[in-house]
Amino acid sequence: MYKMMLVLLVLFAGAANAESSASAQLTQLLNQNRNVEGEFRQSTYDEKGNQVQVSNGIFLLSKPNKFVWDSVSPYAQRIISDGKTILVWDLDLQQATKKPFAGTASNSPAALLGQPAESVLPHYVVTKLGDHKYRLEPKNKEEMFKTLTLAFKNSKVSAMSIIDGLGQTTLIEFKKVEQHKGVANANFSMAVPDDVDVIVEGQ
Repeated sequence: MYKMMLVLLVLFAGAANAESSASAQLTQLLNQNRNVEGEFRQSTYDEKGNQVQVSNGIFLLSKPNKFVWDSVSPYAQRIISDGKTILVWDLDLQQATKKPFAGTASNSPAALLGQPAESVLPHYVVTKLGDHKYRLEPKNKEEMFKTLTLAFKNSKVSAMSIIDGLGQTTLIEFKKVEQHKGVANANFSMAVPDDVDVIVEGQ
């Protein structure tokens, strides 16, 4: 029994060290991808693996917590964060919703990438799946997703896969990713045309 306990302790220590190493590596990669822009293709699959939705668009990230997530097709939608507020604007419907950034960040891939890795990763169990590929499992079981997998190519984010609580999978492929040194705050303006119906939540 004593020898078995020693074996278990060694295995546990090895797993803890592996997680710590994976977190450190992922922290470095995430922090290199907080000021980036490019294109994305987002595909959603149901629990049986059937594709139910595909969208394409462009994105812009700028620390701290600022982003633009523009879906161009099949429906025009713009999600903007200025670091304090998130605006979800459905252009075709001429409707928009504003909500506080705090408490909604985990619902948006762009927001997850926009936050400092040091403040995000302690909430997840991080596992390295291969070269430049990592799986995140929330420690809080009440999170909206079960697992999130991140992949990188040449130190730039290349893909994100999310499995939610209903077994639905969202795959986001990033293309033409470029790093920048920061952009003007005007890129994250919350202004919308006067004929757009705006709903404000959390006030």
